Amino acid sequence: MSEVEHVIIGTAGHIDHGKTLLVKALTGIDADTLAEEKRRGITIELGFIFMEASGYDKQIVFIDVPGHEKLVKTMVAGASNIDAALLVIAADEGISMQTREHFDILNLLGIERGIVALTKADLVNEEQILELKDQAKSFLKGSFLGDAPIIPVSSVSGTGVDDLKQALLNLGKTVEIRQDSGIFRMPIDRVFTMCGFGTVIAGTILSGEVKEGDRIEIFPDKLTVKVRGIQVHHQKVERSTLGKRTALNLQDIKKEKLRRGQCAGKPGSLTPTYRLDGRLHLLKSYVKQLKNRTRVRLHVGTEEIISRLVLLEGDILLPGNEALVQFVLESPTVSLPGDPFVIRTFSPLMTIGGGKILDSAPLKHKRFDSRTLKGLQRLEGDIAETVEQVVMDSGSIPLSSSEVRIKIGEPENAVDKTVREMCEAGQIIKISGHKEIKYLHKNFYADLEKKLTAFIKSYLEKNPHRMFMPYEELRSRLLKLTDNQTFKTILDGLLVKKIIDQKNSDVSLVGFEVKLKPQDQELIQKIENIFKRTGFSSPLPEEIRVKMRLKQKIFMNLMHSLHEKGVLVRLSERVIYHRDSFEQAKRIVMEHLKINQTITVAELRDKLKLSRKYATAILEYFDNIGLTKREKDAHILK
Repeated sequence: MSEVEHVIIGTAGHIDHGKTLLVKALTGIDADTLAEEKRRGITIELGFIFMEASGYDKQIVFIDVPGHEKLVKTMVAGASNIDAALLVIAADEGISMQTREHFDILNLLGIERGIVALTKADLVNEEQILELKDQAKSFLKGSFLGDAPIIPVSSVSGTGVDDLKQALLNLGKTVEIRQDSGIFRMPIDRVFTMCGFGTVIAGTILSGEVKEGDRIEIFPDKLTVKVRGIQVHHQKVERSTLGKRTALNLQDIKKEKLRRGQCAGKPGSLTPTYRLDGRLHLLKSYVKQLKNRTRVRLHVGTEEIISRLVLLEGDILLPGNEALVQFVLESPTVSLPGDPFVIRTFSPLMTIGGGKILDSAPLKHKRFDSRTLKGLQRLEGDIAETVEQVVMDSGSIPLSSSEVRIKIGEPENAVDKTVREMCEAGQIIKISGHKEIKYLHKNFYADLEKKLTAFIKSYLEKNPHRMFMPYEELRSRLLKLTDNQTFKTILDGLLVKKIIDQKNSDVSLVGFEVKLKPQDQELIQKIENIFKRTGFSSPLPEEIRVKMRLKQKIFMNLMHSLHEKGVLVRLSERVIYHRDSFEQAKRIVMEHLKINQTITVAELRDKLKLSRKYATAILEYFDNIGLTKREKDAHILK
């Protein structure tokens, strides 16, 4: 049973129009299971009933939603996950105000197919049935139910029940398999306990799969729990997948921590937020204009959240119009782009509009900002536009293909293909070196290139004696904007383009030359002459500084300039040679090794008539640069 595709049919219509009784006539099952429902004769909680049909390759599942006005929020929770609608109109009462509201909700949630049932047909004559059919056709004209079958039925006598059942089976065949992002997500619409089992949550799986033994997260509360058992259609199964009505028995969690409106999902796959962006369509039936910052009830998934509605394009929204909006939530929730939403007035309760989520974790927006509006419009486009905007929204922090997929809820193969094509077209840039390849939008990549070169230029301007900027200093500055791998990728790219130059690990701009003042050039020449004149027995830098009566900072800048130009070579902390002396020492060592194969510190000391300090520094430096290597007390060619 667990592998059979489910077709979720949501019932909608006014209280007392016979929805629950009709479902019982179709399935033989009473959806009203709560004692209060039995007592009051109305549906309070969502009811989920399976219709048996031998030889049918799908499973018809009814969500019997409440019809009472005060319980419309429960109706939204059920309707947000349905494949098709069964709109119920009582033949003896006709189209009521609540029928219209339920129909508006189905429209706003993007339901695309359905059937109309005229219940209590046994209470009216044929002429009244024909008249109501005409009224229904007129009411539904131009909507998703405009061409839907309108079937008179009596749950008491059984008239029309078989016709309605066949119509439902025919409708089920037209329902396509939902697109699957592959990441488990199931909004919770029921929470209860079962004797001997413990806490159970139920809902419709919107994507991915869940298996017995999986650890899942309850969003937005950040509760991680283990799935002890799974039921589909009252049967225990090992796994459940996309589109199935599923009950999960959870381990070690109390019912009091769970509620309708939460969402079960793969750990870390959703981002709790206090803001949501979307496009809102305001119903024509709402006679007032909607003002910016109006307090509304937002229904998304199975959650109702009190929110402030921020109009991003104007100060008011007129009935029948639509606008880009941001919801500022009074409590956190989770959703994904493309999720439908409905809004109702705070008080009195009335459905006034709805639409689709565009960004499920946005920043606070400045109203009337053209860049923000353009970005949101792109999120309404095809998958390529959506992916590009998501990568752009990430700014200087690269995203992997899987991270993009989590943010937009699209299938893995579609996102991977889009990312690959955009990379080939140069719209996004590959950042290699992570555990998985990541991508940065070309605009932000170019911006980071400019910033990196600007950091080098600024450093060289502030340090006129320096020809190179220390690598670690440049790295620390760019890491305030992006991650380490992006820094390395940009640095390597600029080296290939010959925009920057690198010596050892320090960096400079290609073609850059130190322009010293005449007095500084004179001092540098004096320092160079001292090292050149002293040869293999060079003095300590501090001795030179004291002799020349220079301040520490000025002297160090001059020494840096000589090192960067390669005039001086630092062999150790205390030994610095002029390059001529260094090359001469290198030549002597190499000639000795060519004849003797090995050289010791004592041999080099005697050969150059040096102290042991200098001979040790020379040979250890050659070891460090890979020219030689030490074996016991001698050094040989590496």
